[in-house]
Amino acid sequence: MSQPLAPRPSQGLDGSINPPNSLKPRKISTACGACKQRKTRCTGGNPCEACASRKSPCVYDATSDQRRKIANQRNVQELADTQVQLERHRQLLGGILAIVKAGDANANEDLARVIRSGVDLSQLAAHVRNECRANTSIQVAFDKIDFTIDGPMELPSPSQILGREISRGDSGTAFMSPIEKSESNSDVTMHSVDQHPDRSTEGREP
Repeated sequence: MSQPLAPRPSQGLDGSINPPNSLKPRKISTACGACKQRKTRCTGGNPCEACASRKSPCVYDATSDQRRKIANQRNVQELADTQVQLERHRQLLGGILAIVKAGDANANEDLARVIRSGVDLSQLAAHVRNECRANTSIQVAFDKIDFTIDGPMELPSPSQILGREISRGDSGTAFMSPIEKSESNSDVTMHSVDQHPDRSTEGREP
C-alpha cells in the first residue's frame, strides 16, 4: 500500500528552496489590556488574535511598555548630554572671538600660545573662561556675539570674504590702521618726489 508523499518545498525564482516559516511566536513589547486581564499571551497587532476571535476591544497602554520607557529615557539623556556639549563649544567659540575682538596684545598672544601648545579643548576652555572673567571688556564683547548663522550650508570661504573686503576699498590699504595708511601715503609721496623732481626748476639758469 503506497503512502502519501510529503509536499514538495516551494522554490524561489532563482531555484533556491524557501525555508518554512518559523513557528516561533513574535515577541512584542507590551500586551493589550484584555490579554493582561486574562493572563494570556498577546500576539500584538490591533486587534490581537485573541481580541479578534472574541470580538472584544483591543487597547494598549503605551505607558506600561517598559522597553519603550528605557529607550525614551536613553534618548532623553543623549539629547541632554548633546545640549551640554553644544553649550560648552558655544562658550569656547564665543570666548575666543571676544578675546580677539576686545583683548589687548598680551591677551591675544597668550591665546595663540595656548592654542599652539597643543592643549586639549578642556584646558583651552579654562584659559578662555579665565580671560573673560578677568577682563570686563572681553566679557561685554562675548555678551554681544550673535551665534546665529544664516544662509546656505555652503558658507563662503575666507578668501572670498577677504576678497569682498578688499574690493570695498583700496586693495593695498583695506586692512591697514589709520596710522599705517598715513605712513604708506607718506612713503608714496616721497617716492614720487624722488622719481619726479620739481619740474618748475627746469629751464632755469644756474
